[in-house]
Amino acid sequence: MEDSQVPSLSRNLDYAVNHTKNIPLDLVLDILSRLPAKPLIRFQAVSKLWFSIIRSKDFVGTFLTRSKTRPRLLLTFKHFDSRKRFIFSAPEHEDDKTSSTVMARHDMTISDLVYYIESPPVNGLVCCTHGSSIAVCNPTTRQIVTLPDVITPNGRDVYARLGYDPVGDQYKVLCVMMFDGFDSGTSDNIQQEHFVFTLGTPQKKWKKIETVTKDPYRCMKGEVCIDGAVYYGVGYSRIARFDVRSEKIEFIQVPEDYNAVSSYSRLIIYQGKLACLSYDFYLTSEMYMWILQDAEKQEWSSVVTCDVHSEWKDLLTEERVLCTGEIHTNEAILVSRSLRSSELFCVYYCDMISKRVRRAEVDGIADDEFRGVHGIGKYGRDEMWCFPGHVENIIFF
Repeated sequence: MEDSQVPSLSRNLDYAVNHTKNIPLDLVLDILSRLPAKPLIRFQAVSKLWFSIIRSKDFVGTFLTRSKTRPRLLLTFKHFDSRKRFIFSAPEHEDDKTSSTVMARHDMTISDLVYYIESPPVNGLVCCTHGSSIAVCNPTTRQIVTLPDVITPNGRDVYARLGYDPVGDQYKVLCVMMFDGFDSGTSDNIQQEHFVFTLGTPQKKWKKIETVTKDPYRCMKGEVCIDGAVYYGVGYSRIARFDVRSEKIEFIQVPEDYNAVSSYSRLIIYQGKLACLSYDFYLTSEMYMWILQDAEKQEWSSVVTCDVHSEWKDLLTEERVLCTGEIHTNEAILVSRSLRSSELFCVYYCDMISKRVRRAEVDGIADDEFRGVHGIGKYGRDEMWCFPGHVENIIFF
């Protein structure tokens, strides 16, 4: 249900206040749970009762459960001229046509700091970084929670990953601070440290944790959060697994011939499992995918290959596409890496099983009216990131 379908409530909050007492509480809860996020955020001002209902843990959980049946794409780009970051969302494409169109919605603008967003949302929440500053953003509520400084990095790189523990119903941010092995002078002196911050708790401070290996990694690439664990590439042949609940880090060997930190590799969620996807349309017309069948035994499925037709290969090569994940139709998505002036932005859907590629044009991103207000897309290119599986979440911290 869109906002246009609930005009009577949004026009007359006084009426809602005066008549809520005549409506059974269970019915009020049911009505509110069926509304979209935008009016719900406004309706917190109706009364103390409605505020407490909408902010309650049970109601937030019910809303999130329903939101997961309507996954969206999260699209974000940083506009260098205005020093702003724009966040959009659009429906995950279901049309079976070879080429079609979806409409994007502008959800939020971040202008305080030029935050980087390079990892997918977790239950609708996004982890942002700017130098040593780390924040968690909720595009649905437009809330930005800036986390306290960890420690002085002293020239070290700062990486941050967001995870969710479904058992404890907690969101945690993992921060890894280290030299990359070159800045330190020697590869064994990277001064790597790991810290964890738990959102929504009275103890607003970072906790240092220890890893189970004495062999530190020297880079971090990508992220997916599955069933209470955050996975990210840490080298050519290893993937780190951070258990959000226990706050322990373990390592998984990648499949043979897979490079975990290559520019043409990506960790994705495929049919609920961790998968490694590799592609390089400059060198080959094939995409490769391995699926982690058993994390404890570190057993991977045999490689799945998908041959991209020559017409698509040429287009995908020219667009310099980036694979960013998998949608609810079990298709991997590839997107243009940049938003070019006066050109359509497209998302490509690749079915690895049927070996088929299709395209959807995304309208509403930096259209003529939006460009006029913000001066977007007039000069050069703006870097674009697109993540599947984004959902609306009305949680506040």
